[in-house]
Amino acid sequence: MEMNKKRILLITVTVFLSVMLVSIILFQELVILLNVLIMGVIVIVLPFSIYQFIEFKRIKNCEDEFPNFLRDLAEAKRSGLSLIQAIRSCSKSDYGALTQEIVRLNNKLTWNIQLKDVLKEFGEKFKKSSIISHTILIISQMEESGGKTEDIMDSLADNIESIKEVQMEKRTLMNQHVMSMYAIFFIFFGISVALIKFLIPLMEVQEEMSGIGIGSLGTLGGSPCQVCIGVNSGECITCNIFFTTCSIFNFGSNSSPKCYYKSLYFFMIIIQGIFSGLVAGQISSDSIIAGVKHSLIMAVSGFVLFLSVSSIGII
Repeated sequence: MEMNKKRILLITVTVFLSVMLVSIILFQELVILLNVLIMGVIVIVLPFSIYQFIEFKRIKNCEDEFPNFLRDLAEAKRSGLSLIQAIRSCSKSDYGALTQEIVRLNNKLTWNIQLKDVLKEFGEKFKKSSIISHTILIISQMEESGGKTEDIMDSLADNIESIKEVQMEKRTLMNQHVMSMYAIFFIFFGISVALIKFLIPLMEVQEEMSGIGIGSLGTLGGSPCQVCIGVNSGECITCNIFFTTCSIFNFGSNSSPKCYYKSLYFFMIIIQGIFSGLVAGQISSDSIIAGVKHSLIMAVSGFVLFLSVSSIGII
């Protein structure tokens, strides 16, 4: 799995650098290069984050099946088998996501690799799981010291299940807070839409009043990015990103307040969704990686809903 992670990271970085090199050769405009840079970061981060989440779920599934494996090992030991023979017997059973790892464990033992080394490698493979890695360490030390190892295995299985039950109860309680994060995100989305709905017409009216010299409030109208139209300098990077966003999603002309404020709240909603999701994962599962799915749900929902309300003319 470590090799797969490195391979995914290598592929995404290679694609990113290749696209950046082509962009530098073909395009000289700062805006285009900046957009390519942003997309490149997404290309690197998104696949890696999804892989990390899939790996996180795989480890959790292995933890769920690990007590059953321990009990089967204990029963095999009670029947008079050695630990190596017990592992060989258990490798024929189905333990869900854990089955493949147990088969690999047995295969290494058939190659006459020492049991201690095989168990050490197995524990290192699950170093992200304190439950499995610590249990394997105990089994390895227990096998060296001898004694009624089958009773200890049953005790370890019971303890693991108790830990998993406590974690499940905690997750159930924390789900209320996860729902609160979703509620906060969609409330933020609603407030953003409402502000755009009422703010943009006010700005447009003020801009018209400023144009004909009526009222002192006219100076508040217009887009803050007007001075950056056609300018590719570093201080106008944010405004140029907004201009590109307006062009892609038809948020309005670059000089209009509609373009600026729609783009501003569009990015704010997506950023809010990403980080709210990560916080939700930390709350529910004590892992930021577990929040990737919440981040994707919130960010994609915000993206689709914002473009929908914009296209049908609500904002």
